[in-house]
Amino acid sequence: MLHRILSTPIASNLSLVATRDRARQVGELFGLDDLQRTRFVTAVSEIARNAVQFAGGGTLTFLVGDSAEHANSQCIVAQIADKGPGIARLDQILSGVHHEGTPGMGLPGSRRMADAFSVATEPGRGTTVTIEMLLPRDKPRLTLDKLSVLVDQLTRRKAQTPVEELEQQNREMLLTLGELRRKQTELEEADVRKNEFLAMLAHELRNPLAAISLALEVAGRGTPATGDQADTFALIGRQTAQLSRMVNDLLDVSRLTRGKVDLHTEVARVDDLITGALEMTAAEVTRRAHRIRTVYPKEAVLVRGDVARLKQVFSNILHNAARYTSEPDEIVVKVEASEQEVNIEVTDHGIGIEPGMLPRVFDLFAQASTAIGRQDAGLGIGLTVVKRLVHDHGGSAHVESAGIGRGTTFVVKLPRVYEPLPDDVAEMAAAPQQRAQRILIVDDNRDAAEALEALLTMSGHECEVAYDGASALDAADAFMPTVAVIDIGLPDMTGFEVARGLREKARGRALFLVALSGYTTPDFRENADDAGFDHYFAKPMSIDDLYACLAAFPAH
Repeated sequence: MLHRILSTPIASNLSLVATRDRARQVGELFGLDDLQRTRFVTAVSEIARNAVQFAGGGTLTFLVGDSAEHANSQCIVAQIADKGPGIARLDQILSGVHHEGTPGMGLPGSRRMADAFSVATEPGRGTTVTIEMLLPRDKPRLTLDKLSVLVDQLTRRKAQTPVEELEQQNREMLLTLGELRRKQTELEEADVRKNEFLAMLAHELRNPLAAISLALEVAGRGTPATGDQADTFALIGRQTAQLSRMVNDLLDVSRLTRGKVDLHTEVARVDDLITGALEMTAAEVTRRAHRIRTVYPKEAVLVRGDVARLKQVFSNILHNAARYTSEPDEIVVKVEASEQEVNIEVTDHGIGIEPGMLPRVFDLFAQASTAIGRQDAGLGIGLTVVKRLVHDHGGSAHVESAGIGRGTTFVVKLPRVYEPLPDDVAEMAAAPQQRAQRILIVDDNRDAAEALEALLTMSGHECEVAYDGASALDAADAFMPTVAVIDIGLPDMTGFEVARGLREKARGRALFLVALSGYTTPDFRENADDAGFDHYFAKPMSIDDLYACLAAFPAH
C-alpha cells in the first residue's frame, strides 16, 4: 500500500528548481543514500522537464509504502502526470530508438536511474510516469504515526533559491563522483579476487580431472572393455571431456576480459582450421548422430591467426550447433571468400534463438530458456570466448536465427591474406620412435601419479613415484631419472624448487623436465621456464602429447 506525501505543480522551467528540491528533500527524509538520491533527483527532474516541454506542465506527486515490484521492500515513488498529447512509439523511445524532437527524450535515461519505472500514456489523454526507488532494507517499517511526523517535517522545510539549488547540485556531483570512485575501486578489487578464485578453482578441478583422465587411459590401453563396462567408460570419458571444456572456458574468458591472451599468429588455410575443429568436436557430433557437410571455395583460402585459438573458435560454434540440435540432423559449414574477407557460416536446424535473445548471445554468462533441458545449457561462456577471439584477429562474429525451432547460423568474418604458407616439411617428417626412459613422477595426487605410472610402464618406461618434493630429491640420487614429470603445487615445496634441485643433482647429465599443473597463467609458465622446465602441460594432460615429447628426447 502506498501513502501520499505531497503534490507540487510543474508549470514552467523555473518550477524545475522546486521539483529537484522537493525530490532531494524526500530522498533525504526517507533514508536514500547519496548515490540513490542523486539518481532519484535526476530521474524526477528529467521527466518533469519533459512534462513542461511537451505538455505545458503537470503535477508531481510523492508517495511512500510497499513496493509493487519488489516483495518485502519499502519504496518512495514519484508520479509525474500531465494532460498533454501522449507519447507515440513508446516502446521505441524506451529502448532508446527515437528521432530528434520526439516527446519523452528523457525516458530511457530516467528508466535506467530508477529501481522500477512505468509509463501510462494514451493519445490525447496525457501521460503518467511512475518512478520507484527502494529504501534501504535495514530501514524500519514505516507506521502511520512515523509517516505523519516525517510529512510534517517535509512541509515545514524551506524551499531553495536557484542559487542554492545550483550549489546543492555541485555538492551532490562531488559526493556522487566520490561514491563512484569508491565503487570502482571495490569492483576492481572484486575482479582481482574473482580472477584469483577462478585460477584456484581451475587448479582444484584439474587435479581430479587429471586422475580420472589418466585412469581412463589405463583402462582403455588394457584389456578391451565390452558391453555395459565399455558404455560406462565411454560415458565417463564424455563427461570428463565436458568438465575439462568448462574449466578451460572459465580460464579463457577470465584471461580475455583482462587482455592477457597472447596470439601466436601464422598463415593458415581455413579448411585446415575447420578440419581441426571438426576433429575436436567429433565425439559430440557422433554421439548425437549428426552429419557434417562442408562447402569450400575451389581455391585454398588463407587467413593469419593463432591456429589453436581459431580452431577453438570454430570448435565452440560447432559444439553449440551439435548440442542444440536435439534430433540427428545435418550441420553445414560453408566458407566463402571475397578479395578482402573470408566468411565462415555454421548452420544448424536446431532449437533456434528467440529474437529478444539474439543481441545478448555473445554476452558473458548469457543463457536462453531452452526446451532441450538444463543439463545441456553450459555456462554461457563459449560464445563470449568466440566473439573476443575473433575480434582480436581483426574479424567479427554474429548470429542469425528466424526464431525458436527454426535453426541458427553463426557467421565469422576474418581478414583474408595472400602470404605464403609456412614450410610444412618438418610436420611431414616421420615422427621419431618413442624410446624407453627412466621417469620420475612427482605429484601429491596419488591417484593421478599412480595412473600415470601405470600408463608409462605399459609403454616400456621405467618409473619411480614421489608424492612430495623432498622424497623426489632423495629418490633422484639412486634412480637417476632421465625425465621428471613434476606437479607444481606440492605440499612441502614448489615444483619449481624441485626442478632446480634435480638439475643440480644431474650435474650436467641429460634431464628432460616436464611441468604438470592445474595453474596455467603466464606467470606460472614464465616461472617454469626460469626453473629449467623443458615443457609445461596443463591438467588434465593428453597422454599422447606427453608421448610426443618423450619421443623427441634421446634414450638414457
